[in-house]
Amino acid sequence: MGTKLEIHDDILWGKLVKSWATGKNYIAPERPAPAIPRTMEELLAQAADIGLIIKFPDDMVGLEIVQYSSQTAVIKLPPKSMIEDTEADLNKKDALYPMPRFYEDFFSVPLPQMRKAGLLDLHAARIGDYSIRNCG
Repeated sequence: MGTKLEIHDDILWGKLVKSWATGKNYIAPERPAPAIPRTMEELLAQAADIGLIIKFPDDMVGLEIVQYSSQTAVIKLPPKSMIEDTEADLNKKDALYPMPRFYEDFFSVPLPQMRKAGLLDLHAARIGDYSIRNCG
C-alpha cells in the first residue's frame, strides 16, 4: 500500500473495467467475463489473477462500484481531502501535474511544464471532466 493510488498497467485496468461493464471478457475473450468485485479483496484477487498490480492508499479500505444507465446524469464528487492534498502538492515549487503516464505513451510527447495557475486550472478541468463524463 502507500499514499497514492497506483495502477501499473492502464490498458489492462481499462480492459478489466470494460469487462465488468459489458459482461464480455476483454482480457481473455475465450473465457467468461470476471464478476464485478464487491470487496477490495475480490478486486485485488482479480487483478493478481491477470497480472495487474494495483496499490491503494493505506487508508482506502472500502470498495464501491457503480454502474448507471446512459439516461442518468451522474456527478461523482471526489473526496475533499484528495482535492486539497493535490492542490497542496501543486502549490509546491517545481510541481508537476500527476497526469497518468499513458497520455505520453499514446501521444509521444512529454507533458509540458506549467506555471502554478495552469496546474491548478488543469486540476479543476480534470476534476470537472471526471465528475460528469460518461465513458465512451
